[in-house]
Parts: sequence; structure tokens; C-alpha cells
Amino acid sequence: MVEPGFEKSARDISARNLTGNVAAVAATWNATTGHMHIIYYLKGPPAEEDEDLRERTVAELLDAYPAIRTATSAFGEVKDLRAGEHRDIVFRRG
Repeated sequence: MVEPGFEKSARDISARNLTGNVAAVAATWNATTGHMHIIYYLKGPPAEEDEDLRERTVAELLDAYPAIRTATSAFGEVKDLRAGEHRDIVFRRG
């Protein structure tokens, strides 16, 4: 179960915390366990700014949803994205 509005919040927050290196963002939150996971899929190697903005997305979502008890985040590679395989994508560049 995901709290209503989480997907939209994750989309809005991540969309303003991007570099041109970010191809997509996935966000999951399990309301039962209280765990959230964010993945930034990158076109190239991560830069410090990518790391900073990914962590800002995590922090803003933690602030918006106090029921989140634990959070992790990671980088993924664009090659790991396949159309239709990731239901948790909240942002994808056209």
C-alpha cells in the first residue's frame, strides 16, 4: 500500500532535482514497512551534483511523508531501463 499522492509528490520533487545526466527516476515506498527507495537512472557516470540532487529528493520526500521510516537511494544505468518493465518510474525524459 502506498499513501495517496506519493507518486505525484515523487514525480514533482524529482523533476526539480535533476541534471542533464538523469534519464529517469524510480520511487517506491512500502507503507507497511515504512521503507522508501529512490533510483536515479543515469546516461553516464554519476557526478557530485547528481549525488547531491538525488539525496535532496530523498530528503524532501522524507519531509513530505513522516510515515517513511527508512530510505535508501542508488544510481542505475540507462541500459537497465526497458520500456514497460519499471512500474515505479516517476520521471522519464522523452
